[in-house]
Amino acid sequence: MRNIKEKNVLILTGLPFRKQGNQSLIRFVQMFLNKGIGVCMFSAGIDDSGENVLDNDKFHLHRIISLEITFTMFLNRNLVLFKKTKKNKTQNYFDQIKSEYIVPPFGSYNLLNLLNKWTKFLLAVVDNIVLVLYLSIVHSKKLREADVIIGYEIIYTLAARVLSKLFRKKYINKFQGTILKATNRDKLLAIKYFPHNYFTINKSDLCLMVNDGTDGEYYASHKGCENIFFEPHGVSIYKHDSYSGSIVDQLKNDNKFILFNNASGSTWKRTDRIIRGLTKVKKDVLDDLMLITTYFASNRDELIEFIKLIGLENNVIFVEKIDSYESNYIIQESDVVIMTNDLSNLGNPILEAIYYKTPIISIDDGSLEGFLTNELDSILVPLNSNFDKNLALAIEKLYEDKQYYERLKMNLNKNGQVRELGVQQEREFKAIQKLL
Repeated sequence: MRNIKEKNVLILTGLPFRKQGNQSLIRFVQMFLNKGIGVCMFSAGIDDSGENVLDNDKFHLHRIISLEITFTMFLNRNLVLFKKTKKNKTQNYFDQIKSEYIVPPFGSYNLLNLLNKWTKFLLAVVDNIVLVLYLSIVHSKKLREADVIIGYEIIYTLAARVLSKLFRKKYINKFQGTILKATNRDKLLAIKYFPHNYFTINKSDLCLMVNDGTDGEYYASHKGCENIFFEPHGVSIYKHDSYSGSIVDQLKNDNKFILFNNASGSTWKRTDRIIRGLTKVKKDVLDDLMLITTYFASNRDELIEFIKLIGLENNVIFVEKIDSYESNYIIQESDVVIMTNDLSNLGNPILEAIYYKTPIISIDDGSLEGFLTNELDSILVPLNSNFDKNLALAIEKLYEDKQYYERLKMNLNKNGQVRELGVQQEREFKAIQKLL
């Protein structure tokens, strides 16, 4: 048997190495490289906000083209242009919905969205067929050299499984949770509106399904996966200078009480809930509050306009294109990490806040069960018609009651549910190593 350093993995993905937001893919690849394992990656991922680069003799990246991704980017860009040029707009979207509303991710459940989802899925099927043919003909040597084929996220798991069968390789599929949580285990709803997500969770030799509170273990089991590694992400450890030049330093110098919402480009991150909560905060407290958010979804401009309409523009700062290093720094330096997502709140921001003992406000939606306990090490607000008022009360309590605030921090020190990235990756690699 070959030494572990002579092994190779081949990864198929539709994701890039993002500079802003989720760093999971680049950390996953680095895990293999750190072990001396060769990585050949075929990626159709593109990120206009910038991409990280890996320089390693054992890493080879091949760019591929995806019809589905191209179509999606075309629609998204034209949707933004349409919203900017739309005339006679009389009402802001965020003024029409309420905090207790749960909005379906990626659009409402209607005929137009159903056609959109199935068009994208059929294009993705074509992408997978083309990729199987392309790799089999042009890159058959790389397939033969690979010890394991990995389908990373939903884009190319169909091709990865077919190629693993054709070339008699072990097959791993890896997911950062699943949007299927939105369907509440309704199979028909999943097939109608999330066909790509539903059909691309397929049977594998090993399923690496991240526990992010989105019911991923259920869906992996439901789709035939038997060997499932189901644990949360590990937390990256950064060494920060005493002064990083981040916006959070300026706010601290101004004696602001800082709330940090580390959102993303997904509309289901629901930063609007925090904004509505701020409207209920007492004025003497509100004057000292500042919310930093990284939200940059397609309706970001509309959210900014909503903030101006309700007079909170002096209490909210949108930061753009911050990398994982600065995000980590802001989490450590903020007074509160506040996440009010639909679907799940068990993402990297909450895990980092737990690890670095920054008090947390989030939603009592069940996604944080086993990681946080309301009134012990966090404040978890029920999602109901009183959400805005209760969120405001939670913010006021952490601002005014210093003993209560310190007690949450002390109890976070006792929280042993989150591991460092290196420790967590060792656990993940042991599961993978059995196939190597």
